[in-house]
Parts: sequence; C-alpha cells; structure tokens
Amino acid sequence: LLRRVTFDLVGLPPTPAELKAFGSDESPDAYERVVDRLLASPRHGERWARHWMDSAHFAETHGHDQDRIRPNAWPYRDYLIASFNADKPYPRFIQEQVAGDALFPTDPWATVALGFVAAGPWDESSLRDIREDTLDRQIARYVDRDDMVMTVMSVVTSTTVHCARCHDHKFDPVSQRDYYALQ
Repeated sequence: LLRRVTFDLVGLPPTPAELKAFGSDESPDAYERVVDRLLASPRHGERWARHWMDSAHFAETHGHDQDRIRPNAWPYRDYLIASFNADKPYPRFIQEQVAGDALFPTDPWATVALGFVAAGPWDESSLRDIREDTLDRQIARYVDRDDMVMTVMSVVTSTTVHCARCHDHKFDPVSQRDYYALQ
C-alpha cells in the first residue's frame, strides 16, 4: 500500500525508514497522513510535471538534425513543477499556457507558461538556413505552427485537427478555416 501510493504520487519508492514508520503506525488516519505528506512534497510536482512535459513535447534541445541545446528551456519546466505543487486550478493552468501573455500581462510566470506552445521540437535547419523571402521558408513556418496547434488541440481539447490542415471533413468539429485561424 505504501509502496504503491509513494510511486504514484512522487515516482520514488519509500525509504526503509518510511516503510518501518508506516508499518508500526496503527492510527486510523495513517494512510491519509502519508498521502498528505506526499502531496506536500516537492517531488510530487516533479513527478506530474514529467507527464505534462511529455504531452507538450517539451525538450531541452531542438531535436532533428540540428539538435542544439535550448539554454532557456528550464523556466517552463520549473513553472510546471511550481504549478503542480501549488495545486493551481486547471482552467488557470491552461489559460496561462495558451495565452498567458495576453490574459495575465503583469504575471511573469504566465509568460514563462507559454513554453507549452514553443517547447516542442523545432527543425532549426528548415528555418535557419533558408532565405526569408522564399516559399520554403513559409512552408517551414507553417510546419512549425502546425506542431503547436496539434499539441494545444490534442492536449487541451483531446481533439485531433490533422485533417483540417489540408481539407474539411463533413463531421469533424474543426474546419480548415478554423484550423488556420488557430495558427
């Protein structure tokens, strides 16, 4: 019981001392106190931020063939950990990550939260080495924005919008016009 809840909430096994203390605690609220302690632990935010970073495609490098380090990626990671540890309300959490700069302009963390739309892979070679005034440059920008739209829609609304990039479907909730408006 203790091992399961410890792994679930903080991602680490309980220490031998914690196992011994829990095993010898006969109070009726022993389990509830363990859960409260684990939820108050900074490790709790670290554990759950990892899941969100996977959904956001967070990376500390660009990925692709030009896999350069992103030296300023860490503030978004720290924002997530702090948000989970503070038990931030989900609506605020999403608002900050999708439009934090516009909705909360005086909150510096809301700007950091925008890492959600920009933390995924970025094909630097398709943007860095292509002249600004070319069709290839425009296509590369659309591909980059496509990843942002796909991430936001799939994570926040559980809706895929891949088809809408190219055409409308009769019964899909997002039209091609709506897709490009999101971009």
